[in-house]
Amino acid sequence: MKGRWSPAQWTRYWQSGTVTTFHGRFANNYDGVVRSQWHGIFDRLPAGAEIVDLGTGNGAIAILAARYSHRRHRDFEITAVDFADIDPARQLSGKAAARHLPRIRFLGSTRIERTTLPDSTLDLAMSQFGFEYAPADEAVAEVDRILKRAGGLFAAMVHHADSAIVRQAKDGIAQVAICEQSGLKGLIRDLHQRLDRLKKLGRDATKDNRAIALRTEINERLAQLNRASDRSNDPGLMTLFVRQLMSTFDPSVAGGLSVDRKLKMLQDAAAETEAYRQRMQDLVSCALDDAQIDALVSKLADAGFSIEQSQPFVFEGAHFCQALLASR
Repeated sequence: MKGRWSPAQWTRYWQSGTVTTFHGRFANNYDGVVRSQWHGIFDRLPAGAEIVDLGTGNGAIAILAARYSHRRHRDFEITAVDFADIDPARQLSGKAAARHLPRIRFLGSTRIERTTLPDSTLDLAMSQFGFEYAPADEAVAEVDRILKRAGGLFAAMVHHADSAIVRQAKDGIAQVAICEQSGLKGLIRDLHQRLDRLKKLGRDATKDNRAIALRTEINERLAQLNRASDRSNDPGLMTLFVRQLMSTFDPSVAGGLSVDRKLKMLQDAAAETEAYRQRMQDLVSCALDDAQIDALVSKLADAGFSIEQSQPFVFEGAHFCQALLASR
């Protein structure tokens, strides 16, 4: 999986204008102990340091570096690369983080293992939830190539197979399966089409057996999904799925829309759910277990790096990821 995934769903995701992959706690960017972890890395850099953020997305960690550099007058030169077709200046327009974007050079459609950056010029190669998506051998070789031979730092936070994030991703994938198996989308589609036909025929939908049967079946499927939500620790995906589908009956949302437009709303909701599933599958597939982390650390050591840190990173009492720091 690593290095072979398609960037298409991630391109669409970053076009949604999110700064990070976390819509709740880190919606505006990483803060707290996560930001402090990166600030500790930046503290070690000289003024004018050259930095690359690998797998940058919409630039969350690069923005942290730019903000740090600006406030402390460090004049970092920051490049940020991502395999997805990113355009943070457009996607983050109007957000607080956007004011730091002019200090960052973004390279979209660029692989971590093929950055095109010059040899032995960078003080820091960093990555949060990006490095593990690339083939390990090639990614380590690229970091080895672009970092300065003396004093270069590599720092990363990578998804760990046993982390809370990966467990949440697996739960999300299971929720998608429950939503798809419910058949709710198809029933709602059929009801909209039936109601439209009855309207054109001038018939009373409240007395139509087919429409009544569809409404009854929809209510039963909604009850099933509600029970499944009650059993989940975080049923956010199922809740969103139901809300999006049922909004096609909401006069304040879909009032006056044609049946074709309502069906398009259903299709869009299904496509969004499928894109989420693909992203979560990518995340789970790319997460590293202990043996894979040990192998990555060995590759870095073989490339001449001294391993300063390789340990679980804990956030709010949960295993958040694996923190890596290597120097030479």
